[in-house]
Amino acid sequence: MPDKSRRFKVHGFLALIFVLVCAWQGVEHVRVRQKARAFLLDRAREISTSLSVVIRSQSRFGIIPQDNLLSALNELVASRELRSVALFNSSGEIVASAGDPLRLESGVFPGQKAVWSRDSVMITNIVDLGTGFGDHASTHTAPILVRRPPRPEPPPDEPTTRPLARDFLPRLDRSRRRRPSEFRAPPWMTEAQFREFQEKQGLHGFVLGMATDEYRSEKSRDFWLRAAIIAVTLIALLGMSAAWKTLEKAEELRIRLVKAGELNRHLSEMNIAAAGLAHETRNPLNLVRVQAQMISRETAVAPEIKRQALSIVEEVDRVTNRLSEFINYSRPAAPRPVPVRLAPVVEDVERALSTDITEKAVQFRTAVGDFTIEADEGLLRQVLFNLVLNAIEAVDKGGAIEITAEEISESTAMLSVRDNGCGIPPENRDEVFRPYFTTHEKGTGLGLAVVQRIVQAHMWHIEHKPAEPGGTVFILSGLKVIKTAV
Repeated sequence: MPDKSRRFKVHGFLALIFVLVCAWQGVEHVRVRQKARAFLLDRAREISTSLSVVIRSQSRFGIIPQDNLLSALNELVASRELRSVALFNSSGEIVASAGDPLRLESGVFPGQKAVWSRDSVMITNIVDLGTGFGDHASTHTAPILVRRPPRPEPPPDEPTTRPLARDFLPRLDRSRRRRPSEFRAPPWMTEAQFREFQEKQGLHGFVLGMATDEYRSEKSRDFWLRAAIIAVTLIALLGMSAAWKTLEKAEELRIRLVKAGELNRHLSEMNIAAAGLAHETRNPLNLVRVQAQMISRETAVAPEIKRQALSIVEEVDRVTNRLSEFINYSRPAAPRPVPVRLAPVVEDVERALSTDITEKAVQFRTAVGDFTIEADEGLLRQVLFNLVLNAIEAVDKGGAIEITAEEISESTAMLSVRDNGCGIPPENRDEVFRPYFTTHEKGTGLGLAVVQRIVQAHMWHIEHKPAEPGGTVFILSGLKVIKTAV
């Protein structure tokens, strides 16, 4: 439970860091978007100022020539940042425009100062000659006529004469200046007709259609930058989580190794104690064996007693053999390698097991050649003894056992012990070298375990395979060959 709780706290802390980074990047992205919008609106304010200056420069006595105005508007929209411009009257109708066509929807202007779309933003300025919009806009709405009021056609019977400027232009009071909104109606128009004309042709404000390419590009760059930061953070946090798991596993492994070391020391001490006990047990058993043999040789002893005495000798021998194998397994294998001829060792093993070979009528064959290897002669003899004895127990009467040796390379050789016995069942193939594992009733299960320990002490390798057409072959490889001088 403490480990799970600590793991949960660590993962929760990493998740909290990720959430905070995501929130931070989201806030920063919104700030960048607002900054980009503010920059675009500032640029629109500058263009609005320029347009107001153009309108002022084109205005004469409150009237702007339409051709000149359109020419100036076309020059403004020639830039990539300004897509369209439209001048509208007090009714919201477009009086003059340039660039992409704009559509002023009812209720949008002048109620909303900026309307954003995917590709552009439309900004309205209700100041006739002002330079601002939004919070900076004023409410002075004196109209400027885009073109002169039309003069009615004279009747056919009246002579056509060119009117004087004072006949159709508002008269100016020399005593004081008048604002454009104080221009009077021309003589040929009533005040109502002139106000109607002002509503249709009077400049009430203008709309700028600004391109949002730079804004969208900046927003996209910042978005992918924030996404990259979040991705890098996620990868880093995942790496930290994996590192933490690895650290936990390493800590667990270290604890296990410490416990295994303590257990190994304890088992070593128990092994030494058991080996000492086995060694001390053999001495009284030898005494019992000697006494039983003496009883069996007495001529005055009854035959039944002699038979029981011989049974005692056999049982003592069996127990002594098991104790000897246990002591051999418990004793650390410390080989003393010397040059050893392989053929004489095989012959010694064959002589030692000749009685068992004869009892089962085993066909014993050897083909080891004249190899000289580097090994501890006594331990090598014990390895071959156990392997051949294991093969004798596995074969039936009249079976065959073969010991062969061959050179693998100039410096290594391989030794094989093959039999045609019952073989090793598949479910037991991984257990044959485990101590005290045996399938024979009279086996101790230590013979192959002793073999493996000696092989490992020599830095050799041993394996077993099924033989053809039946049986098992034990292969001992990695034997170091010593070349003798000719």
